Amino acid sequence: MGAMILVPTDGSPCADKAVAFAIAEARRLGAGLTFLHVLYSPSTLVPPPEISEEEDEVLREAVKKAEAEGVFARGALVRGEHPVEAIVAESETGYDRIVMGRQGGGMLRRLLLGSTTAGVIQLAKVPVLVVPCDHDG
Repeated sequence: MGAMILVPTDGSPCADKAVAFAIAEARRLGAGLTFLHVLYSPSTLVPPPEISEEEDEVLREAVKKAEAEGVFARGALVRGEHPVEAIVAESETGYDRIVMGRQGGGMLRRLLLGSTTAGVIQLAKVPVLVVPCDHDG
């Protein structure tokens, strides 16, 4: 397989646009995709219940869409307090680029993913392609 593209997603409409764009880009390049879902998990003494990649609906739907287009794809589920760090760390394990949406859904999620996107752009060592959303203007 050639290039690998990392696609952080949270299942929001904007992230879904990035997923669709990444699938088209992977088809064009003959690349594979890894969809990354970072579950916010604050450091506590009580560990959260375990969820596998197969059980994660966001990842399952993204992988299904890619496979329907003939694109190799896999899901990766990460828990952490710092999505930017999780995305950047994953991107350093053999990816050629990152494709992500500009913002998430809802006011709070827009702020969070907006700042996540900005953080990834600043820290990533690979190119970051940002897919705009309809409501971005």
